[in-house]
Amino acid sequence: MSKTITVWGSPGSGKSMFCCILAKALTRDKQKAIIINADPGTPMLPVWLPEQAAGAEASIGQVLSSVEIDTSLIASHVTVLKNYPFIGLMGYSAGENPLSYPDTDYRMALQLISAAGSLVDYLILDCSPAMTNVFTPAAIESGDLVVRILTPDLKGVNYLKAHQPLLADGRFHYDRHMTFAGMARPFHAFDEMGYIIGGFDGLLPYGKEIDRCATEGGMFQAVKYCNSKYTASLNRVLDTLEQMEAAERELDWQENGDRLPEEDIATDRSIPYPDDPDTYGDDSSYPDNPDAYGDDNSYPDSPDAYGRDSTQEDFSGDDSRAFLHKRKRSRKPPHEDRSARYGSSQYRNQQTAGQDWETENGCPDNTPTGSGYEDWEEDADEL
Repeated sequence: MSKTITVWGSPGSGKSMFCCILAKALTRDKQKAIIINADPGTPMLPVWLPEQAAGAEASIGQVLSSVEIDTSLIASHVTVLKNYPFIGLMGYSAGENPLSYPDTDYRMALQLISAAGSLVDYLILDCSPAMTNVFTPAAIESGDLVVRILTPDLKGVNYLKAHQPLLADGRFHYDRHMTFAGMARPFHAFDEMGYIIGGFDGLLPYGKEIDRCATEGGMFQAVKYCNSKYTASLNRVLDTLEQMEAAERELDWQENGDRLPEEDIATDRSIPYPDDPDTYGDDSSYPDNPDAYGDDNSYPDSPDAYGRDSTQEDFSGDDSRAFLHKRKRSRKPPHEDRSARYGSSQYRNQQTAGQDWETENGCPDNTPTGSGYEDWEEDADEL
C-alpha cells in the first residue's frame, strides 16, 4: 500500500533537502516516489532540475486549477528525473508566482494528494511553512507519517508555538508527528530548545557538502554526504515506515486467513506460511532461509518464485505517464526486515558510474568527506 510522508516546519530548516534525501533512500529498491511542492512563492522545479527544462505545461498550478483531478492528469504533469527514473517531481515552474493561478481550494489539494498517492509507492509532500497555503494543512491531514523539522533556535520554537493552535483539530494528529532539529550546528542549545517543544527525535545537521549540492543544483546527490547523525535520523524515519508496512502486512495476512492475497500466489506453486506448524518443522525451512525453497531461484523475492518478474518496469526517459503502471506489491512476510540498512557505509558511498547514485549534472566530482562536523560528533554524542 502506498505511503504518504508529509514534511513541514519552520523556514530554512532544510525540509526540501530532507525530502530529496528521503526519496533517494526510499527508492533504492527501484520503488517509485513522487515529491510534491505546492509553494508558488518558491517554484521548486528549477531548483530541483536546473539543467532539465520544465515549462509552464508541467506546473502543478495547472493541476490545482483544474475542475477535477485524476491520475491521468497528475501523471501528465509529473517531471521524472532523467538519470534516476524512480523519482517524479511536481512543483511550480520558473517565473511563476502566487498570482499566476487562482487561489487553491482545500478540496482540490486533498484530491491531488489522494490521486498522486495511488500512482506510486511513496508520496512525499514538501510543505510551505505558511499555513495560509492550503496545501500545507491538507498535506498534514493526509500524511500517514508526518515529519516536523524545526531550526533549533528561538525562530523555530516560536514558529511552532504560533502554528500549534492551527493544528489542534484531531484530523491533524499533532501529537504523532516526528520532530527533528534541522540545519543543526554545534552552537545550538539543543537541550533547552528540545525542552521547550517537548524534545527532538533526532538531528539533521548542517553540512558543507550538502549545502554545496543545494546551491549547485544537485539536491539528489546530497544523500552521499550525510553524516552519522543525519543518517541516524533518516533511519528512524525508515524504521517507522517499515513498522507501519509490517503491521499492514500482518493485518492483511490475518484477514486472508494467514495467506497471501490470491493475486500474489502462483497457481502452480504451493507457498509455505510461517503460521503453519506442518510447514516449518525446523530452522532450515524458515522463510528467511533460501534452503526452505530448495535454492536461491525459488526464494519468494526471486522472479522465478512466482513465475514472473517481481520488479517494476523502469520509466522510459522522462515519460511521466509510466507512473500509471501497477505498483509492485510487497511479497515479504510481515516478520521480514530490510536486508541492508541505509546507514551502512557501503550503501552511502555507492557511486557506480551511470547508475542510480550519480547523475551527469550533479555535484562536483569529489570524494564524500562527511558533513564537516566529525569533530562535533565526538563532543555531542549524547545528542
